Amino acid sequence: MFATEEAVQALEARYRAAPEPGLALELAWALRQRDTGRALQLLRGVPPSPRLWLTEAECVLLLGRLDESERLLQRAEQGFAAAQDALGLADVQWLHYYLAADRGDTPGLHRALEQAIALAERGGDARRRLLFEASLARAEVLRDRAAAESRWATSLPPADERDALCAAALNDFRGMLAALGGQFLESIEACSAAYSQALHSGQLRRAIALATNLGFTFTRMHDYESAIDWLRRALELARSARWPGMISLCLAHTGEALRRLGQLGEARELLQECLQLQAARPQARTTALGRQYLADVFMDLGDAQSALQGFEQLGREALAGGWIDLQIESARGRARALPALERAEDAVQAVQQALSLCQSQHERGQLPELRGQLGELLLRLGRGEEARQCYAQALEDAQALPGYRLPPALLDGAARAHAALGQYETAFELSSRAGALREQGFSEDARQRSRAMHTHHQIERARAESEHLRRLAASEAARFEALKDAHAVLEHLGRVGQEITAELQVDRVLEVLERRVHALLHASCMMVYLLDEGGSRLQCEFGVEDGQPFQDPPIALDAPDSYVARCARERREFVLDAPDELAVAAQVADTPQPQSLVFMPLMVAQRLVGVLSLQSPRSAAYGEREQLIVRSLAAYAAIALENAHAYQRLSALQRQLLAQEKLAALGALVAGVAHEINTPIGNSLLATGTLLGATRQMVQRVEGGGALRRSDWQSYARDSLSGLEMIERNMHNAASLVDNLKQVVQERDVQQRREFLLAELAAERLHVLATRATRAGHALRLEIDAQLRLDSYPGPLGQALEILVGNALLHGLEPGRPGVVTVLAAPLDEGRCRLEVRDNGRGMSEAVLERVFDPFFSTRFGQGGNGLGLAICHTIVCHVLGGEIHAHSAPGRGSRFIMSLPLRTP
Repeated sequence: MFATEEAVQALEARYRAAPEPGLALELAWALRQRDTGRALQLLRGVPPSPRLWLTEAECVLLLGRLDESERLLQRAEQGFAAAQDALGLADVQWLHYYLAADRGDTPGLHRALEQAIALAERGGDARRRLLFEASLARAEVLRDRAAAESRWATSLPPADERDALCAAALNDFRGMLAALGGQFLESIEACSAAYSQALHSGQLRRAIALATNLGFTFTRMHDYESAIDWLRRALELARSARWPGMISLCLAHTGEALRRLGQLGEARELLQECLQLQAARPQARTTALGRQYLADVFMDLGDAQSALQGFEQLGREALAGGWIDLQIESARGRARALPALERAEDAVQAVQQALSLCQSQHERGQLPELRGQLGELLLRLGRGEEARQCYAQALEDAQALPGYRLPPALLDGAARAHAALGQYETAFELSSRAGALREQGFSEDARQRSRAMHTHHQIERARAESEHLRRLAASEAARFEALKDAHAVLEHLGRVGQEITAELQVDRVLEVLERRVHALLHASCMMVYLLDEGGSRLQCEFGVEDGQPFQDPPIALDAPDSYVARCARERREFVLDAPDELAVAAQVADTPQPQSLVFMPLMVAQRLVGVLSLQSPRSAAYGEREQLIVRSLAAYAAIALENAHAYQRLSALQRQLLAQEKLAALGALVAGVAHEINTPIGNSLLATGTLLGATRQMVQRVEGGGALRRSDWQSYARDSLSGLEMIERNMHNAASLVDNLKQVVQERDVQQRREFLLAELAAERLHVLATRATRAGHALRLEIDAQLRLDSYPGPLGQALEILVGNALLHGLEPGRPGVVTVLAAPLDEGRCRLEVRDNGRGMSEAVLERVFDPFFSTRFGQGGNGLGLAICHTIVCHVLGGEIHAHSAPGRGSRFIMSLPLRTP
């Protein structure tokens, strides 16, 4: 779901090393809240996919483009559904939750989270499920705190600091629960932890919301300095991210803090800016909060009419959003504004509405103050007894709340109510209690401020410790960079090794080796010696000095004055920082004197392949790092050279086998042709001989002058006609065999190409075979997409279908046993389609399956088969239609011929 800072850095490094589309999408997903603009840039080069649409949908949602986000979400949801990706669908519902929250759709918000939880469970992702459950719990706190506490307080696990993602969500829920329950210090501790965890795990949206909630909590504790500090952090985060929705939320809470500090002008400007930013999202909760705080500002400025309008609008928005807490605030605000407009009776109704909402939600914490507010209104209306009863009920409600701090104003109001009724003794007692509570309150406020300061100092100390740990991490990161550099060298050598060993020709192996040596090392001269077949000499296979090729004479393996021979004999490397006498003696005349030399044996296991020699005019050119590189290159080169030699031997053997196979195939073809054509030709020769003999007899009788009867001529005519018909029939059979043989190598240039519907072509070409199948007690079924259209050659394709279906009826299905031949077709991705002919008949053995497409191979010679049908079909599919065909079968399990065809033949 989200990535830590370390994970993002690792992704960045991988993407810089190999900027592939898959890595770009993964990095964009990790950066979607950390750097929304960069995430959108990364997505530009990524092919379309459900995850891309989901990432883009969240980015544009954060930028305030809600309708565009919803369209992208729909595409992502369809894509994940088609792929049956439960976790992808869970992430879609998570973003639907964000979208519903920004639009103020409370039912939709809860519905999306419930579906996300179910999908995460189906996908087997416990972390996602916990994250979604904690987010749902927080959302339910705003709707019904008591119900949320009952459902989630004990069922959710404690936050695990090792899992910042879920810990942030769990602490966020518990902080919100404590804040709405008046447990401000507990709320501050939980929300501060959640804020740090959200930043670490990349949940920037949650971090901004937590910072604003902390500012609001400190405001309610009258610690305005801390409140402004947290709100400033939230606003800086929101402005740097350029998210209008979160900027509006920060402006709303900052405006409320400034109002409580008495800076009404600045508060009004910020709140009006908040509402302007939220103009496109009038149903959002942030809009309602901004409207409430602005109405409070108008009330403090003495503009009761504007305040009343604001509170009335707030009531309508809170009712539409299902926010009970804001409905209560709307009613209380109207009750404050209406008396200033001489509408005390309406104010009484507003307070009674607020009381009714609190009672329906079992929200007892606000009952004392609301009843006190109602009592004050009743006193202004001269309804003293009703006012006294309200105050009495308010005091009773206050006593029933554990730990509730009784406001002195409530006792003062009760005292005024008793005084209005002439009950001065009770009024004096209540007034005295109010005075004592004020003195006690001063001390309690001081203690609360002290506790708040203590909590603030704890948070600052934790922040300092976090900074210290961050610096330690930076130091470790520097060490890690050094290790990473060494690792990068090894990785690079691995890729070089893959490139070298991928070559299968000796000259190409040596060319790649030379190029990589000069890229990684300083070497003015490079030589590669290979051991000859006799194992007695080292041949210079490759030599380059200063870019010019040269040929060194062969070196005897037992040569005493050669480091090359010594390296080969002793199977060990030699590294010279300065040439000694032996190296100088071996120096080629008229060439620069090297200052550093290295001789490295080329070994495969314990077998010597040759020697690699490098020279450099620089002194100490081959240190430990360079020696590691030379060893690696030598190992890869030895393997590649051995592979190249093995490939040469294998290629020679393959050519020999191929020639033998061609001769065998030609022999089989000639034998097949001879076998098939001998029969009609033999029959024709027999008939010709018979006719010739009869004709000679008739000529002799005519020339001899003998009498010829009518019956003699009729017999001769019948025999001649019968013989000629036999000759004609056999010659047609021979011609047909020759035509079929031609079709095995048929070219598509002679075929007519056009667009056609595959379903119509199959139905037309297979109609006769369907009738034949029915008469034989079988069935032919066509299951072809009616909209599947091809731009191809319908004649050859129809012929291939006829061959496959006819082959299934003749060879696949057993006589007397009803069978089914099915033709199926459906489109595939990337402009192709799948066409399949299957039967449920006798099937084929593995030996038959291997030769099923060979010309003149048949299991039914003399029984209607000539061995050319499937060979012709294979030629049509592969060479005319540009596709592929594969056969699958097993004895007793039927046969399947599967074709993959392009929708547009190339």
